[in-house]
Amino acid sequence: MFTSLRVSLLTALLFSCSLFVSQSSFASTSLLEQFSQSEQWQEKQQLAKKLLNQNTTNQELSLDIYMQLADFALERGNFSAAVKNYQLAEQATSFTATPNRYFRSLKMQGVTYYYQGLMQQAVLAYSKALSVAEKLPEPIAEANLLSNIGLAYFDMFNMDQALKYYKEAKEIYEEHGSEQDKADILHNIAGIYIRLSSYDIALDMYRETLDIFQKLGDEDGVAQSYGNMGVAYSELGQYQLSLHYYQRALRYYQETDNAYFLSSRHANIANVYLRTGDLELALSHAEKAVEFAKRIDNKTLELAGLLSQAKIELLQGKLTEAEATLTTSVFMAKQYKDDLRVQDGAGMMALIKSGKGDYAAAVASFDEFVRAFKSEQSLKLLKSMGELQSQIQASQLNQEIVELKQLQNVQELEMSKQRQLGIMLFILFVMIVVTGITIYRRNIEKGAKEQLSLMVAKRTKELEETADQLRSANEIKSQFLANISHEIRTPLTAILGQTDNLMNGYYKPEQLNDELAVIQKQSDHLKELINDVLDISKIEANKLELSLKEGDLVRLLTDVHSMLSGQAKDKGLNFSFHNELGEQFYSQLDFTRIKQILINLCANAIKFTNQGEVELKVYKVEQGVWFRVTDTGIGMNAEQLKQIFECFRQGDNSISRRFGGTGLGLSLSQQLAMMMGGYISVESELNKGSIFSFYLPCKEHTPSTETVELAKFVQPATKGLSGKVLLAEDHPDNRRLISRYLESMGLEVIAVENGEQAVEQCLKEFPDVVLLDIQMPVLDGLNALKLLQECGFTQPVYALTANAISHEIDSYLEAGFTGYLAKPIDKKVFYTQLAKHCKKDSTTTKSQHDMSDLVASFINSFEHESALIQQHLAAHELFNLQQDAHRIGGAAKMFELDDVAMSAMALESALKQDKLADLTSLVAQLLEQLHNASVDQNSSISPS
Repeated sequence: MFTSLRVSLLTALLFSCSLFVSQSSFASTSLLEQFSQSEQWQEKQQLAKKLLNQNTTNQELSLDIYMQLADFALERGNFSAAVKNYQLAEQATSFTATPNRYFRSLKMQGVTYYYQGLMQQAVLAYSKALSVAEKLPEPIAEANLLSNIGLAYFDMFNMDQALKYYKEAKEIYEEHGSEQDKADILHNIAGIYIRLSSYDIALDMYRETLDIFQKLGDEDGVAQSYGNMGVAYSELGQYQLSLHYYQRALRYYQETDNAYFLSSRHANIANVYLRTGDLELALSHAEKAVEFAKRIDNKTLELAGLLSQAKIELLQGKLTEAEATLTTSVFMAKQYKDDLRVQDGAGMMALIKSGKGDYAAAVASFDEFVRAFKSEQSLKLLKSMGELQSQIQASQLNQEIVELKQLQNVQELEMSKQRQLGIMLFILFVMIVVTGITIYRRNIEKGAKEQLSLMVAKRTKELEETADQLRSANEIKSQFLANISHEIRTPLTAILGQTDNLMNGYYKPEQLNDELAVIQKQSDHLKELINDVLDISKIEANKLELSLKEGDLVRLLTDVHSMLSGQAKDKGLNFSFHNELGEQFYSQLDFTRIKQILINLCANAIKFTNQGEVELKVYKVEQGVWFRVTDTGIGMNAEQLKQIFECFRQGDNSISRRFGGTGLGLSLSQQLAMMMGGYISVESELNKGSIFSFYLPCKEHTPSTETVELAKFVQPATKGLSGKVLLAEDHPDNRRLISRYLESMGLEVIAVENGEQAVEQCLKEFPDVVLLDIQMPVLDGLNALKLLQECGFTQPVYALTANAISHEIDSYLEAGFTGYLAKPIDKKVFYTQLAKHCKKDSTTTKSQHDMSDLVASFINSFEHESALIQQHLAAHELFNLQQDAHRIGGAAKMFELDDVAMSAMALESALKQDKLADLTSLVAQLLEQLHNASVDQNSSISPS
């Protein structure tokens, strides 16, 4: 994170008072002119040396020469030479002789150290200059120094000191400063809010300073505001906006060739690409950041760039390069006493050493990181204890002073009774003082009461505003409940009505398919309504996760267009699709969520358009894809546009009555788009239509062979297979279900219930393919595979498992499995994998399977399963309880009993991780779900 110095180098150099003495007895006018006009550093140094050798008494001329050399070096980024000559200038004068020039020689040392990235040296130089500035008549000079000191502390991550100096500077600017000064200090204070993670406040302040800089024509200030707004948006996770502002700032610094800010902005952009996973772009910008930092010899910027470069190389798996880069970074951090980056470096080095397998070095680096962290905490604690001890000592000293005074008064009374009159006068004086104090305290109390009254009034007003907001929120949610109630009741009424008619035999046999299609359509609509509500709840609870997989975006768009064309045609609308991606566009995306967003946008466009057309257009951009949905519908006004992406909101309440809907669709779509790194924007005009644009960052790549094979599996009926498959599955209902799928493909199935039987049958029947469940009694899948390998069995063996987690899948493949098949089973994937090892037959497989008997059989086993669970819980047999949960969860997923599956898997996970605090409640939850499923099953078959 970088912020910007708003007391510019140009301003500092224009403040120069370096005016040459036109004539002296020790230097010729021509030599002075050559020195003044020279633009080459080596030449300028040589001329200065000649002038100084000729001049042995004129201190003013020497001062001029040193200041000229220092300013020249600073302008060209030669910081070491600049510091040296400013120090010589300091020695050539004094505050008494030339106060302004003496002050400037001190201040410019601090400025140079700052641009060099040496913050501690900068603070020392600035503090020395500050003691001089306080004696000068111009208060602005003091304010500028206070701001610079605050900025140096800011870059050292000492926010308390930074804010202290910024506040002192702000008070002076408010009284004596220009609009430019006020904008500069406000800009610096905004940086504090970024470090304190108050990004919204910081953005408001930067927008305010941006407006001032634009009015003043301060292009440098505008560029720095853009850069820091990029920092705030980056920390908020809005990476597209962040890159937008960083690029605007970068263009300005490229035009001005400002190496300091070019390094800062390239480092910022590298960190954004690091977070979005674009490692090649991140590395390119990190290297540029280091390059520009080296160009101006700025150690802080070089350190930051190197640390970012090491992180990127670590993520790319370039462990050797990452270690070399990090070693350089840590060495520099130690050299320039940057303890925070030394600590970060130790933590990263532990990761690198671990990745290289050098675990001893990894542990040593981690211990160093822990020691540094503890040391930092200890210093803070010691500082606090020191302050407390000082307070205690001061309190004890005050008490001793009071006791000594009392003793002295007693001695004086005993020794001098003649001074009674003076004592009485003294007592009278004390009474007057006490009376004055009493009156003063009463005035203070009165003022405090008035202030308290104002605070109470203000708080009351705030509470009233909060109450209004709550009332508004309740009204919105009440409207939502009314909408969702209506939306749910509509398809539910149709479903119940159709079901009742079917049960009473009101339809002819040839009408059944049409009537069942109505029920299916209304059921799908009801499922979509419930899914929208559940998805919003998951997003707000931060529990919704993206499921990335490889696929063809063009095929998805074709499906969306085909799916909604019927709705458009029923309304007499033209629904067109313009594809500029080409015939295929393969990428790694969450296609389910993308389809959800596009269906929502297109369905809304069709819903709110009564005549005209709806257009879906897609085209490539450099970093991704743009989808644009255009309609000629009812449109929206400015007030409706402000609320369109809020939960439970539509354009107005009448829309829900006219068109239906929960008001969740666009809010859910926007949040899903942002989770994928994109966003949705809208343009609309009332009664003329709307344009919804959806940006999705992605990269096109060549599809894998398996993806192409799956893409071919699109027909409901495919060629049958011939061959023998052995299925080992311990759950009887699962075993029957998978066997039925396999038999429907034309395969001969040998079904067994444990690993031992699987090994026996494999060696006896020698099947073409073996499907082994991982967790089985007697002998599990892994041990069964090991035994088959020892017996010389070479046929393909697949792991059949509900644990389709990446690291577990890797362990299965390492153990020797040919591949894995996840439960619940995907018929396309099953067919594709089995077709690799079985012969294709001329017959076709059945596309539909009646599984109702298997589902009923599974649910009927719940009473027995519940008794087993209670028995194992009472005996505290946790391993058996875990096996119960695994068995039930896997089968429930197969039969799409989601509530039962989720409860069983939650119990299994808690037992695996030894999290037993909620064991009783998790068991109770699973038993409740089993009971509810049984009740639902019984009620569905009871007579009406």
